[in-house]
Amino acid sequence: MIRLFICTRQAILYGILAMFGFACAQAEQSPQRVESLFEGTLSIRPEIDPSTDYRDFEVLVARDSLGEPDTLGYAITDSMGYFSMRVNAPRRGVYRLVISRLGQIQASSQMAIADGDSASLVAAFPLRSRNLRVRSPENASLQAYQNTRAQHEQSLLELVQGGNYEEDLVRNRVLQTTMILWDLKQNFPNSMGGELAAAEAIMMGTGWEDSLVVVRMQQLPSSNQRYGDAARAARQAEARRNGQSAALTLLDNLAERAQTAMQRAEIASEQVIAHIDSMEFDAAIARTNTMQEEFADTQWAIWAGRARYEIQNLLPGMKAPVFTVRDVNGDSLRIRDLLGKYVILEFYQPEDELYQRELPGRNDIIDVVGADRLEIVSISMQPDTLVNEGFFEERVVPGRHVYGGQEVAQKYNINVLPTRYLIDPEGNLINKYVGGTMAAIHEYMVALFSEQ
Repeated sequence: MIRLFICTRQAILYGILAMFGFACAQAEQSPQRVESLFEGTLSIRPEIDPSTDYRDFEVLVARDSLGEPDTLGYAITDSMGYFSMRVNAPRRGVYRLVISRLGQIQASSQMAIADGDSASLVAAFPLRSRNLRVRSPENASLQAYQNTRAQHEQSLLELVQGGNYEEDLVRNRVLQTTMILWDLKQNFPNSMGGELAAAEAIMMGTGWEDSLVVVRMQQLPSSNQRYGDAARAARQAEARRNGQSAALTLLDNLAERAQTAMQRAEIASEQVIAHIDSMEFDAAIARTNTMQEEFADTQWAIWAGRARYEIQNLLPGMKAPVFTVRDVNGDSLRIRDLLGKYVILEFYQPEDELYQRELPGRNDIIDVVGADRLEIVSISMQPDTLVNEGFFEERVVPGRHVYGGQEVAQKYNINVLPTRYLIDPEGNLINKYVGGTMAAIHEYMVALFSEQ
């Protein structure tokens, strides 16, 4: 039962928080805009074009804003391939870099933008197997951070491929990487890469060396842009070491050190989740109430309201919220009509690539468990009937199907797609699965019926 409650905690965190966390960060932090210089020389390899005329390369630095690129800097190369621009960004951060010529994208990458930074780029096209390398103090720190992560992932892959994926070996690799990441803040002081690396050292070390995680969290400056994420990881580490009471005390101390409302809200949300982990549901609800008062008129107040609803209505063991809808055949569909079977209630969009990739696993569950013991009810959140119908023209998708189930989605607190609930034959919630979790459902169902 405890494992199931922890899974629900993760669903709240990665479901509700995934929707609002980034938006809150953007809305509630309002630092001054930053400006940096970006210049360089772009050319074409002589075996491709010997003319040495390198004009008309377009260099764009942008961020995504409501699905559309927001230009932060733009320049066109002269005949020598030289460009220069001032990049104005809303805050220090990592932004998109795109280079194109004659309407064709030649390369895309990321670059760090910080106030007063001066960056340069030299590149010859086509790049072939090379990557764009933006040079500046900030971008050097970012590259060091990214390289450390890439090397760590490669080392773990080598362990798997070599058949040596043993816990002690993995632990040693993880601790070695966290040490390198932690030291980057000294090698690149006051840089984004150093900040990201320090927070990553805390998050990566959780579960491997919890005492070190807590020590590092207490040393992490509250100015770190991932202070809230690191605090979540440290809370989990302290809970394993000394229990949830000690973990809540740690969060209180970290909240006192917080510099921004965003950080305090992130920590408050983790306090809610800590109470849920301890099955202290009254305390969790009380904390959501104070969050709505402390962070009124922000997205965090909305988060708190959704979290409270989740606690009161959607935890494992509770009755699945009732609903009545019409399926695509015009038949009435009620949750009580499905009693006697296990039910996977899924909310999705048919155009979602993740949902499409998981369809074979979804359909396989019915074959493994049997249609007499399992029903899948699929509720499309795509309002366009033609899109829904087009999706099913080329696919076999067993189960009951509903188009436009917004009222049902509201009852089940749906914020991220796909999201699935597993319901037992008595109509009780077993668990909530957010995102690409069909494999976890499959594993649970196979294990469940192998025991029967």
